[in-house]
This record gives sequence, structure tokens and C-alpha cells, in this order.
Amino acid sequence: MVSKLLVSWNVSIYYECSPILLTALLIYILTYFLIPYVHLLVMILAVVASIFLWVILNQAWQGTRRNCLKMVAVGSSFYLILSLMLIYMLVTLEPSYPGDDTFMRAIGIVMGIVVTTVAFISCFIFTGFLNKKKLN
Repeated sequence: MVSKLLVSWNVSIYYECSPILLTALLIYILTYFLIPYVHLLVMILAVVASIFLWVILNQAWQGTRRNCLKMVAVGSSFYLILSLMLIYMLVTLEPSYPGDDTFMRAIGIVMGIVVTTVAFISCFIFTGFLNKKKLN
């Protein structure tokens, strides 16, 4: 009984940690490329993979609708918190030294706000409100 539990625990840890390790390895390898287009390709693939996984989570959910919305709220709250942190950074943006132009930094923060807000809305919709198909 205990050995079966340990084996199943090891397998679940493997499947939970392997995407993280793969992502870390990919980011480490990308530090050796000076071509910025490779990073853009990785970002596009990350968006596609995230949407794909959100759809899979929606299809795999077997609980009640209320619990599904709780799961969606907890899962997408990361993006909302990140958006709020970026808004705080934008409001409290100050120059590093006298005469410093903060325009480019502000543009980067605004782009981050847009990206995280779209990610929050997308995660919320894809995992919580897509119609599920019943397979018979």
C-alpha cells in the first residue's frame, strides 16, 4: 500500500515538475542566442500552449459550476495581481536621476499591463466559460 502511494506520488511529482524544468532549460539555452526573433517565437508558443492547457482544464473539470468558478478565480488571480503591481509601478514611476526620461519605461510598463490584463481575461474565459461537449 505504501509503496503504491510512493510510486504514484513520484509519478505525479514528475509530471508536475517536468514542464517547469523544461521551461527553465529552454530559457537557459535561449540566453546563448543573440537573435531576438527566437525569443519572440518562444513567447508566441507560450501563449498557444497556455490557451491549449486552459481549454484542457475546462474540458477535464468534473465538479460543480460554482467550484469551477472558484478554481478559475484562483488560477487567473496571478495575472490580476501582476496587473495591479504594474499599475502601482506606473503610478509611482520616478526618474533614476535628475533629467532622466521615463517615457520608454512607462511604455514598457503599459505594455506589461495590457499583456497581463489580456492574460487574466483569457484565462478566466477559457477555463470557466467555454461550453463543454458531452461525449457519449
